[in-house]
Amino acid sequence: MDVLDNKTSDQNIIYLSQIEKMNTFMPSFFAAMTAQNGLEAIKRLAEYKFLIGPVKLTIMTNEKTTSIHISGIDLQLELPRFTVMLEQLLILNLLRTGTSKTIVPIKVGSKYDYGTDIIDVLKMTPEKLMENEIIFDNNDLARPFLSSNNVMWTFIRPELDRKKLEVKSNKSLEENIQALLIKRIPSGDFGIDEVSKSLNISKRTLQRNLKTLKTSFNEQVKYARQSLVNPLMKDETLTLIDISYLLGYSDPESFSRAFKNWYGMSPSTYREKILLK
Repeated sequence: MDVLDNKTSDQNIIYLSQIEKMNTFMPSFFAAMTAQNGLEAIKRLAEYKFLIGPVKLTIMTNEKTTSIHISGIDLQLELPRFTVMLEQLLILNLLRTGTSKTIVPIKVGSKYDYGTDIIDVLKMTPEKLMENEIIFDNNDLARPFLSSNNVMWTFIRPELDRKKLEVKSNKSLEENIQALLIKRIPSGDFGIDEVSKSLNISKRTLQRNLKTLKTSFNEQVKYARQSLVNPLMKDETLTLIDISYLLGYSDPESFSRAFKNWYGMSPSTYREKILLK
């Protein structure tokens, strides 16, 4: 998403954050709008947010305030400015739309600069913070939602829970594949036939499930090799030839080509850099 930082203006971010103008039906936001109040809405949004994007909302509540921390599902990946600004404004507009009140956060912040247009929408001055955070007064979150609809919530909740379970099940499949590959790659016994047999499913079923996840077996092998390569590179008792075989390559040249595609440099150059640290 970082490419959007350079190509998307703050006005576009503001437009995209207006829930009432969303042209696409987003179940997680619809579920939030049917909540009784702001706090319940944010909790529903946090529970189902991952169904529409790789963003995680962490809610922390005390006696007076509630803070929402925004991060990527993969904590190692830093969210770009576009995503942080959009998510903070979406949360704010969710509360304003649901209550029909101009709710103003107590505190908003991130490591990014906030443009004047976004500050005008927030109606307060954001701070420079290490985390992406937006904080509200609990009294504002207790305001009733005019869009509250228990009947509709009862209707859509089972489908959201079904999708949630499906995503978690698929994630477990990827985790199991990665665990198997990391264990098997050094021995050279990591073909799709061996992995599918270990998972107790057919090769065709494995391929179909991976396609559903928008990945492939070859991509999973690549991810596993990338997980293994750094610890191996730091082991000075291993030569680059040793490492190439431990990563399941039949010859060092294949390893070298793959490595350059991953990191943009040769294995030897990369190793020199990490050993100097």
